[in-house]
Amino acid sequence: MGKLSCDMEEMLRLLIVAVASVSAILITIFSLTRGISAVFPLLYILPIICVVYFYPRHAVLFTLAISVIYIVLVYVLGAFDPILVAISTAWFAIFIALAVVASSYANGILEEKARIRHIMDNTRDGIFCFNPDTLRIRMVNLKCAEWLLYSRDDLEGGPVSTVWTDARAQKRFMDEVKVRKTGVMSEAIFRQKNGGMLRCILSPLFQTKDMVLCSVANVTDANIADEEIRQTLEDLERQVRERTAHLEKINEELRAEIIERRRLEHNLLSGDLNDECGHKEEK
Repeated sequence: MGKLSCDMEEMLRLLIVAVASVSAILITIFSLTRGISAVFPLLYILPIICVVYFYPRHAVLFTLAISVIYIVLVYVLGAFDPILVAISTAWFAIFIALAVVASSYANGILEEKARIRHIMDNTRDGIFCFNPDTLRIRMVNLKCAEWLLYSRDDLEGGPVSTVWTDARAQKRFMDEVKVRKTGVMSEAIFRQKNGGMLRCILSPLFQTKDMVLCSVANVTDANIADEEIRQTLEDLERQVRERTAHLEKINEELRAEIIERRRLEHNLLSGDLNDECGHKEEK
């Protein structure tokens, strides 16, 4: 579905460029054959702007091609009128300059977007961007999509509730972001594609009127590790208690045994003394 949509968008772009270009050429031919020379050069700006916007890397070559077509039509159909030739030559230079400047600026923006995209895709944290008004996902990076077990195409453009089902948590987070802008850290439970739960820490990085860009830290494994550590500590504490109780029991048994032995020794000593006293009296 996503690939079909991209193909349709590409066809629509090509159609717009083709219609604008053909219209400019046909109107030029019509104007020149009717002796009109004041309007048609402006019509070439539209296809040039469209190509700069849709295909900035090819804008200069396209502009050169359509400008050559324009100036050839003027030379052939303009009866070599010196004023018309001078004006068309000036427009030719204007078209080329416009394409070079605009495409350079557009290519710079594309390179910056590609650099930012590369950084976002290779960061260890997830990136989650959504529209605070419509609550629709604008963008996620590969790391975040992998954690959620989705592809980016499945998530981008969809509702936030696809993965963040707690509406109250969303409202609390947005209220805090509106007040503090940055520095907010909020725990969120995201739902994975297979129904599993992902425990995350959301932190806003950048905010505009129609966009909130957040970093997503996956703390699910950390919580599991904490639980394992807690369980281990409880097991150790239980073992210590059992061992202590066992030692106390042994001490009690030893103490009782010592007391019993001393009692027996005392009885034996008392018996021996009584025997000695009896012998002395007999003597």
